[in-house]
Amino acid sequence: MSRRFPVPVVMAGVLLLGLLLPGISRASSLEDIKRLEDLINASGTKTVVSDSCPRDHAGYYESDGKATDRLVICRNNVNLSDVEAVWEVMAHESTHIMQACTGSTAIPDELMPRTYRELQTMAPHYAKLVGRSYASSDQRLEAEAFWMELQTPPVVIDLFQRNCSRFLQPRR
Repeated sequence: MSRRFPVPVVMAGVLLLGLLLPGISRASSLEDIKRLEDLINASGTKTVVSDSCPRDHAGYYESDGKATDRLVICRNNVNLSDVEAVWEVMAHESTHIMQACTGSTAIPDELMPRTYRELQTMAPHYAKLVGRSYASSDQRLEAEAFWMELQTPPVVIDLFQRNCSRFLQPRR
């Protein structure tokens, strides 16, 4: 069974969030994206750019537990020269990889109330999107992923390393 975790494209909200909350989710450079991509690849997940994604997808993580294990960034919906947009897709979708690594969630239960509060405060449009657009069984997973978009690169990278440490292969 294949699992797909779509990210709706909410460009107006992302732009507004960037103006209202400077410093949040700031990928200071392409090096941050490259570092996260290296970790994703070291975990066994391939990163792919696609030109044929559905209109409302910025990216998705897809795994069937066998041959398919990939994070897809949708070039037809995301401007790849916009470092912030690429970072947000990578941070969001890497959360679903973290969830696959743990077989459950990426954020401990005791931190979820804070996670929900931060999501509601920092990005209320994301909190509403989670509640309206996802089945109740997927809401926590998506709340974690949208929250992750708001984090700095060191936080995302640290959480990825912690959640997926047993899967990380050394670079050759």
